[in-house]
Amino acid sequence: MIIKKFILILVFFAITNCGYSPIYSKKETLNISINKIELKGNKNVNRKIVSLANLVERNNKSYAYNLTLDSNKKIETVARDKSGNTSIYKITIITEFYLKDPNNKNKIIKNKSFSSSFSYNSIANKFDLLQYQKNIEENLINKIAEEITIFINS
Repeated sequence: MIIKKFILILVFFAITNCGYSPIYSKKETLNISINKIELKGNKNVNRKIVSLANLVERNNKSYAYNLTLDSNKKIETVARDKSGNTSIYKITIITEFYLKDPNNKNKIIKNKSFSSSFSYNSIANKFDLLQYQKNIEENLINKIAEEITIFINS
């Protein structure tokens, strides 16, 4: 009985002290320095992405990149019911990411397009529908911000 408890305690300590930590849990550790951030397209989406991905202008380093984000949000009708009212919507957020050389503004170091979309049914109450759309938009922006953080650090 004592041996079983000792083995159980030993296994418990081995599992809890293994040093596991998520790779991308610390958003504040970016491998790059950003000199200037330029936002194009949907400003609200861009601001949320910059905030969530912790993209901050740091002018204290001698060689820092220029960052351009170009985001667009589109809500479209996918299906209509018999009376012609929209029954299914689709929201799509597309963000173009450009990391440019500060000395040569035309030279792109890294670029990638990030896209995320979600289809959902319409709700009769328009206030609830707007709240649901905002919630979906926040989730899509969070997903894109995480993808940008992973892209920058890779």
